[in-house]
Amino acid sequence: MRNCSSITLAGSVLLIAPAVNADIADVQSVIESEDWQTIKTFWSIADRVKPPADMFGYSSSLTMGKGYLLQTAVDSLFLENEIDNPELRQAVYLIKRITYMRIVRLTTLNPSLITRMAPPWTEIVQDNLLFNFEQRITTLSDLVESGEISAVEFAAARDTLMEKAETWAMLEILQEVQTYRNYDYDARQPEIVNADLILERLDLSYRAALDTLSKAKLSENAEFFQVVVEQHEQFLERYDEFVEAKPVLRILLMDLIDPETMQ
Repeated sequence: MRNCSSITLAGSVLLIAPAVNADIADVQSVIESEDWQTIKTFWSIADRVKPPADMFGYSSSLTMGKGYLLQTAVDSLFLENEIDNPELRQAVYLIKRITYMRIVRLTTLNPSLITRMAPPWTEIVQDNLLFNFEQRITTLSDLVESGEISAVEFAAARDTLMEKAETWAMLEILQEVQTYRNYDYDARQPEIVNADLILERLDLSYRAALDTLSKAKLSENAEFFQVVVEQHEQFLERYDEFVEAKPVLRILLMDLIDPETMQ
């Protein structure tokens, strides 16, 4: 029943576009599961933790001991063989990764700082996105709890948060396929938080590598450029799968970023 048009979230009915490839009954089953309620509890905890003052610090409101227990618990939820549909399975996996990393960032120093080498720009962008996400979702949670924002204002704020989470998830897929880490972009620029800009940056690197490989005399770095090409093509395959899973991911994010849960 893939074209079923609605699903119940937090006591309300959400209309679903036919583009959702997962069986709506399967999505509903995930949302009603005990594992999903546990994830919602962890999100609620993270929403209420005061985030660090800047992306180089860490919150003192969630102890490392409690954070480690929560991380271990997240890993034990929704084991891969429990979900058959590939789009739903990927969406749930990405929610688990976001949940896990939210807890990590609220209990420890920025992971990208625990290294002697500068991290690749993709990792810096992820860190920026997650830090900004934590700042915004804490503010939104406070405004919802105090009744200071309207339903329209909440919807606009939630859309922004979901876009950041989706962009973070796209970069998580990129990190998984990267053999060669890309350092050739100044990711400190605040405007590179948009998925289209990131895809454009990746395409530029890909085309430059193809152009280099097409030269009559290959440089001594030909192997390096071949890796760039191969990993980008692998990413594009994974990205197509991600696009298929995005409608389901958005449904799950809407259930997590819910005013009833935040109150």
